[in-house]
Amino acid sequence: MRRDHRPYWMHRLWETLEDDWTAHFLRPHFEALGEKPKIVRPWHVEVFGPNIRAGRSLHIIASASDPVRLTVWSPQDNPGRIDIGDYTFMAGGTRLLAAGSITIGDGCLIAREATITDCDWHSLYDRVDPAPPSKPVVLGHNVWVGDGAFIGKGVTIGDHAVIGARAIVTKDVAPYQVVAGNPARVVKTLDPDTPMKTRMDLLADAPGLHQFMENAYRDTMKGNSTLGWLRSKFFPKAGD
Repeated sequence: MRRDHRPYWMHRLWETLEDDWTAHFLRPHFEALGEKPKIVRPWHVEVFGPNIRAGRSLHIIASASDPVRLTVWSPQDNPGRIDIGDYTFMAGGTRLLAAGSITIGDGCLIAREATITDCDWHSLYDRVDPAPPSKPVVLGHNVWVGDGAFIGKGVTIGDHAVIGARAIVTKDVAPYQVVAGNPARVVKTLDPDTPMKTRMDLLADAPGLHQFMENAYRDTMKGNSTLGWLRSKFFPKAGD
């Protein structure tokens, strides 16, 4: 498909369905979920376990092939938790797996198929321990985790750091550092004096952003019709 053939009313209906599904089926599984979450295909987001909290404007894009999983394994004597800050984005396939504590700062970007875990889940000599040891994982503000990266137990990542695609991170990353590879090594340090735009800046004026996006959809879908959308589905042609 080269372009979106849906009429504007169909786009609005789909957005309303996603928002209502999030409110009715997904929100109750969170210990707390801030205002104005935007979850694309929320029926492919799995929130399992207690003590999972997220701030305002959580943005998740999930799909059947790339579900997003937020999981806390919580034996009664050692309850785990996941705390996600404001304005965080998670792409499809993201997995947060906590036996103890995972903390995600404000404005973080977590790319497709990234995994963040505070536990190995099995020890070298005891493969059946129901409560394996864990060490807290902390991501600062505005951290960018690349496609397919892995962040392991006990790691702290500083503000504005970047984790490269497929990187395996087992040691702390300082603020503004860019790391890549297996094991991850520093490949660059960002200039802290250079102004940086973040998701906090993008979403500071939420009503204005919403209106901008709606105007963009209206413009993109101008001239689309229900019959035209049906024709594109059942009788596609070159250019569709």
